[in-house]
Amino acid sequence: MNLMGMFLPFMGAFVVLLVLSRLIVSAADEERKALETENGRLEFNPNRRGYWGVYLFIACLGYVVLASFLNGIKSGIAPAFFCAGFIALLLLAFPGSVIVDKNGLGQIYWLRGEKRIAWSDVSKVSLDEKKREVTIVGKFGTKIVHTRQLPDRERLLQELKSHCSEKLPAELKQQLAS
Repeated sequence: MNLMGMFLPFMGAFVVLLVLSRLIVSAADEERKALETENGRLEFNPNRRGYWGVYLFIACLGYVVLASFLNGIKSGIAPAFFCAGFIALLLLAFPGSVIVDKNGLGQIYWLRGEKRIAWSDVSKVSLDEKKREVTIVGKFGTKIVHTRQLPDRERLLQELKSHCSEKLPAELKQQLAS
């Protein structure tokens, strides 16, 4: 039995998936700014490499799903269900694009759809410096999260200051004032 011939494909697949996962969770480039459209709307989108990481990760796991179903029940379909579940989890967890316009904020996810909070409905803004996240909570419990994978955090904080400065934490108000 050739152990190297058996483990080498698994190790190669592991390395490829590891590299792709690092692309998916990588922080936004420092020089990237929010995309401003002609009607004054700001879009905070993840890096293209994050999208490509997700596409290729799904393609690798999709191959396992397809191969499991083509081989049939005799070889077991547990890997197919595991990989399909992981694909769904990845699509649910990938950060959605944050949209800011004159009416409020929104976040668009791939599988969860869109969430919106009007400026007047913002009830709390919290900042997690360790995770580099800004969480905006609406009156009815809706949450919009700007993660480290999204660009131009400072611009989002300036928009929050201009539209709902009374909801910002005191330390953030001091930080934005200086």
